[in-house]
Amino acid sequence: MSLGARGYAYLSGMRKGPGNAFGNVDLARVCELLFSTAAEGLVVVDTKGTILMHNPRLNAMFGHGENELVGERIEVLLPDAVRARHAGHRAAYNARPVQRSMGIGMDLWGRRKDGSVFPVEVSLNHFTVDEDRYVMGLVTDITLRRQAEEELQRTNQELEDRVEQRTAELRKAEQSVREALEKEKELHALKSRFVSMASHEFRTPLSTIMSSVDLIARHSGDAANEKVGRHVTRIRNKVREMTAMLNEFLSLERIDQGLIECAPVEMDVVHQCIELIEELRPLAKPGQAIGYDHEGASRTVTLDRQMFGNVITNLVTNAVKYSPENAHVELRTAIADGRLTITVKDEGIGIPQEDQQHLFERFFRGGNATTVQGTGLGLNIVKRYLDLMGGSISYTSRPGHTVFTVELPQHLHP
Repeated sequence: MSLGARGYAYLSGMRKGPGNAFGNVDLARVCELLFSTAAEGLVVVDTKGTILMHNPRLNAMFGHGENELVGERIEVLLPDAVRARHAGHRAAYNARPVQRSMGIGMDLWGRRKDGSVFPVEVSLNHFTVDEDRYVMGLVTDITLRRQAEEELQRTNQELEDRVEQRTAELRKAEQSVREALEKEKELHALKSRFVSMASHEFRTPLSTIMSSVDLIARHSGDAANEKVGRHVTRIRNKVREMTAMLNEFLSLERIDQGLIECAPVEMDVVHQCIELIEELRPLAKPGQAIGYDHEGASRTVTLDRQMFGNVITNLVTNAVKYSPENAHVELRTAIADGRLTITVKDEGIGIPQEDQQHLFERFFRGGNATTVQGTGLGLNIVKRYLDLMGGSISYTSRPGHTVFTVELPQHLHP
């Protein structure tokens, strides 16, 4: 290398002898070792860009043999496309030499002896030896870093593409859900109109049937017409059942549409329960008895009359339907500490354990109740009426014994 040991001594800026930090160590030799063993490429050029010194790492990096680069212009290490412009850059640097890094935020490339190119970063520093200025460059091969950056960029792009694709899929799914929701709303509205229309339309022929049956019963009151009387009673019961089913559908529809509001009125709970039981007695099977008892000095409650009546009617009707002949159904009310408790006990078939978790779901019927007529709406409506009145319902059940317990505030405020 053209500067030799003298050049290394100048590069070190130190001298051999006891006055330096290394004692008697030859600092030129130390500097030479540092220069030759550096892990990055080092090159020294003069103001004309002629390569004067370089370390082995630079040779390995650019694919040149030992001392092949000494005496060559620095442009030999640059791609063909930028060589012509580099002379101008070098002249500008020589005019105002400063220590600086190149490549950070820039796109710099080196050219190997075989013509291949690779990304680099370059740091420049200048120094003076015997009034001659030199520039030393530190060259770093950033191929692996660039590959990692490109891989990261590809990964980010893939993630962005996936996010964009997933977002498009979600938008499409959202649109599908919106369309399905609109269709559901249309179907719900259509169902509501149909239920309302059908229920009202059925009421007219049912009323006509009941009126005709009453006329038949009035004109066939003889003992000889006992068979007619039994058929009249059967027709009446079936008409009442159909009317009750229609009322359940209408009630559920009104609840779903939010058309039912709680309208509390003051009433005598004992009188109200007795009236309801008298209306329900014709539904009793042969030998069945419906008993009623009230506990507590107070009999006055402030509740929604229609909702209260529906709760009692559904619970007692179920007790009658699911109990055998000659069974006893018991309705009890009690008022204490500002709470109304309603208890309905029966001696019926009970609720199977596996069905109890679904008991208050709409249209649900127990596995042992398929032979008993019903819609599966009654307890669902009861639960929703109780929710509107701030009440609750619980039950215990086994074959031959079922108890429903309702808790309500004694007085609801409008």
